[in-house]
Amino acid sequence: MRVCWQSELQLDVSRIVELLQEFGSLLPDPLSERLDVDAYARKILAHADIAFAFIDRTIVGMVVLYANDTETRAAHVPMITVAPFARRKGVGVALMSRAMALARQRKMHSLNLTVLKENSAAIAMYRGLRFRDVSRDGARIVLQAELPPTRDPASVLPTALEPCPELAAAFGLDIDLKIKRDDLYPMSGGGIKARKIQYILQDAVTKGHDVIVTNGGPQSNHARATAVEAARLGLKCHIIVVMEPGRSYPDAGNILLMRLSGATLEYRRKDQLARAMDRAVSAYAEGGFNPLYLWGGGHCLPGTVAFAEAATEAQRQTPAWSPDFLILASGTGSTQAGLAIGYAHLKTRVIGISVARDAARGGAIVRDSVEEYRNAFKMPTSPSVEFMDDWVDGGYEQAGEALLEITRTAARVGMFLDTTYSGKGWHGLVGLVKQGLIPAGSKVLFWHTGGLMNLQAGPLRGKDTSL
Repeated sequence: MRVCWQSELQLDVSRIVELLQEFGSLLPDPLSERLDVDAYARKILAHADIAFAFIDRTIVGMVVLYANDTETRAAHVPMITVAPFARRKGVGVALMSRAMALARQRKMHSLNLTVLKENSAAIAMYRGLRFRDVSRDGARIVLQAELPPTRDPASVLPTALEPCPELAAAFGLDIDLKIKRDDLYPMSGGGIKARKIQYILQDAVTKGHDVIVTNGGPQSNHARATAVEAARLGLKCHIIVVMEPGRSYPDAGNILLMRLSGATLEYRRKDQLARAMDRAVSAYAEGGFNPLYLWGGGHCLPGTVAFAEAATEAQRQTPAWSPDFLILASGTGSTQAGLAIGYAHLKTRVIGISVARDAARGGAIVRDSVEEYRNAFKMPTSPSVEFMDDWVDGGYEQAGEALLEITRTAARVGMFLDTTYSGKGWHGLVGLVKQGLIPAGSKVLFWHTGGLMNLQAGPLRGKDTSL
């Protein structure tokens, strides 16, 4: 099945009249018995959007959407109908999902429609799409779905950028330390992936996507942030959760939030990931949806843009203090790329501490993101990329005793790091200072990438207790 808009098909008035007569006759109160179909066809062609569902080359359903009231920001569906032989095949859900996506794209705040109270199947479908009753008039019910707007990243309060001498002292570091507290980014779970997903989903809604397909491990901050924000916006979210065979994973931390947010979770091995992503995207597209293929970690241009702008945010917070070094945990690369771009006009050395990848591969991926940004925004030159793999501790989600002790020490001065991401970044910072690669007295900005959810599900998690 596929869904196409009239703007793509360019059907003429006579064909629209034929379709209105065909599908209008399926309504409980047939269209031709209550209005002039020819005049109605001309009206909706002039003022509404019309989508058609196809199975093979046959039109099996249609929806009419008014989404152009810029004062009330209220959209309206006066007609949606599906051929009898195509019902219970997801056609109605796909048509409504695409109508809601276009309404979001047009910055509508709500969408309403009217249904007969005896049409229990339609009511169940609408309620599954988060419609609720707003009024009743005899045999008719008016239903409305709220369409929360994407958050304008510029409207989100900056995360704190604060001195942290007690943390430096706890590790015997003679540096002027400040920390950018993206672990406190205002979304459930926080972290850099929460900042990044605002940009990614704003772009997705602008492009009319209604399903987000992404991936990550059970404790992926990106997957959790995607699930949480997709739930807020009313978008479908499908996550390929990558797991190792034979390993037990706690239903805690990020995976718990993914599940509670209503995301569809599909469990696969790492070697099955690419094929599973392709299959999921194809299945949604063939079901009439408009899915976004979002690779793990939010590795994409909007993710890089998020941190180029975050760098500007940080610089505005400390206009008289410019770091000699900026240290962060670096994974999929676009966070480090954005910060390198954002600090390129200063003498700051931005150093990414790998959480898993070797220096050659990790550095190349960061450079690819930098080049993608440079080409998109016509930057004259590219900043240098420093990516170190000395503190990966055996790989992703692996932690040796030194890293565990670093995490405990930081916690005892009120700074919580995790052993998958931010703890490795801090481990690298400590190592660089101890080795003299960051000289004494240097101004150092540690970008706290988050990880509180990981900490709660990681190796420092205690046993269940009881009296």
